[in-house]
Amino acid sequence: MNVLDAYQIPIISLEDKSYRYTFEGNDAFFAAFEQDWVQRGDFHAVVDLAKSATMIQIQLEINGHIRLTCDRSLEEFDYPFQVKEKVIYKYSDHSEDLGDNLFLIDRKESRLDLSQDLFDFIALQVPMKKLHPRYISEAEAIDGDIFIYTTEKELTEEEIKKQADEVDPRWAALKKLKDNT
Repeated sequence: MNVLDAYQIPIISLEDKSYRYTFEGNDAFFAAFEQDWVQRGDFHAVVDLAKSATMIQIQLEINGHIRLTCDRSLEEFDYPFQVKEKVIYKYSDHSEDLGDNLFLIDRKESRLDLSQDLFDFIALQVPMKKLHPRYISEAEAIDGDIFIYTTEKELTEEEIKKQADEVDPRWAALKKLKDNT
């Protein structure tokens, strides 16, 4: 049995009403995707599925942690995440990804495979800069956002005005051409 088979919902036999499913995932889930983005972690997903005659609406709530490597120290650490997303599957005569969590699925489709959606939403939680929690101090973090440090000095209003008044010599030459016409 494939590891990802556990994340399929048999939709052909469902009546038009709401259902709730829970899924658990671990390192075997991430290894099944054969990628380097997220290799290890654990998660718990709650799926609220509302089926109607024309579409399937899914509310996903995923909580867990993924194992990341710090960009600064190369130490591994657990990065917690929480995801709440809505996905809509509309019935059609073919399958297609329309973007913005909107999909067309074939009316004859017997199962809805949520494994790729779960993986994508979790992989999107990986931050651009992966820092071990001990490197994130109160001075660096405000509301979860990390400041970007720069070596430029802070300019006074007078210096800013002076820079604005200075004209790059290349632009000055072009301005002369414009004035001659």
